[in-house]
Amino acid sequence: MTLSRSRFLRGFGAASLLLPTAALARPAASEAFAPDLSANGALPWTARPGTGLSPLRFVVVGDRTGLARPGVFEQALRQVKLLQPDFILSVGDLIEGYSEDRAEIERQWCEVESAIDATGIPFIHTVGNHDIDNGPTGEAWETRRGPRHYSFTYKGALFIILNTEDTPQPMPERLARQFQGLVAAMKADPVKTQKAIIERLAAGTSNASEYKAEMSSFGDKQTAFVRDTLKRHAHVQWTFVVMHKPAWKKEFNCFGDIQALLQGRPHTVMAGHTHYFTHEVFEGADYINMGTTGGIFSTDVKDGAPLRLGPGTLDHVLLVSLEPEGPVLANLRLSGLMDSAGQTGQTLLY
Repeated sequence: MTLSRSRFLRGFGAASLLLPTAALARPAASEAFAPDLSANGALPWTARPGTGLSPLRFVVVGDRTGLARPGVFEQALRQVKLLQPDFILSVGDLIEGYSEDRAEIERQWCEVESAIDATGIPFIHTVGNHDIDNGPTGEAWETRRGPRHYSFTYKGALFIILNTEDTPQPMPERLARQFQGLVAAMKADPVKTQKAIIERLAAGTSNASEYKAEMSSFGDKQTAFVRDTLKRHAHVQWTFVVMHKPAWKKEFNCFGDIQALLQGRPHTVMAGHTHYFTHEVFEGADYINMGTTGGIFSTDVKDGAPLRLGPGTLDHVLLVSLEPEGPVLANLRLSGLMDSAGQTGQTLLY
């Protein structure tokens, strides 16, 4: 039997759940932000985090899109600014995507980047299936954000950012048109649109199951990249592995090779995509599947009823502090992250 390093502490506060994790002591790496790629061209972060004071503190945000509720993500960034982290880390899905209209893709990126820039806090990107799903969205990513997978060290930790869209999966044209119609409807009346979606799913009249944005492999190139990166950074205190789709879950089941490379190394794995928060432990390591930071609730159904309108249906962010004994994870519901006046500024939260 394997004992977890983690203890999942459930509190009564609506604002947070604490997930403290103990670590094995390792020699500290450089405090400065040190990426493993050239500084030339587009980069997958908005600015280099400053050295500041230890410990490392960053905030993870969940999916903005997959039918965004207007303003939730944008206000969440204002709430996150109150925490003053070293940087904000996205698990992907910042635009709606699933379009070949280059002007529309540009508009979507400009919209979210405006909100990100307003924080004044460095923002670290991860590819999501809504961010890259076809040629035009892939070109937009490379123009704006550069590499699709990469790594960096900072304040004693190694971050490996993976790309679960190695083989992008375009949505069939008919379904893409319907999806864009739902995007417009969510902007116009999110409450009415969400209700209509639930009713269609319950009645079995939705064709959402005709398209599933799944993946089968990271590919040999990414696996080799992870192997080489881990070898070059053998003495960091902690390793954080970030991806969009939770590749360790059975519906994806493609994380085995990389998981084996992480064995015996203090690490935490984080992902998004499902729009439903879960916390799992594998051989002492925390695996966090983020819920939403503005995206629509998970719409899986069974026997006419939504499966996932449960405790993992929440809008939240994750505050991570790397202490000498390991990371402490504070899971903050947006409904409890208030300013000095006791206000969240939110109106459409889960």
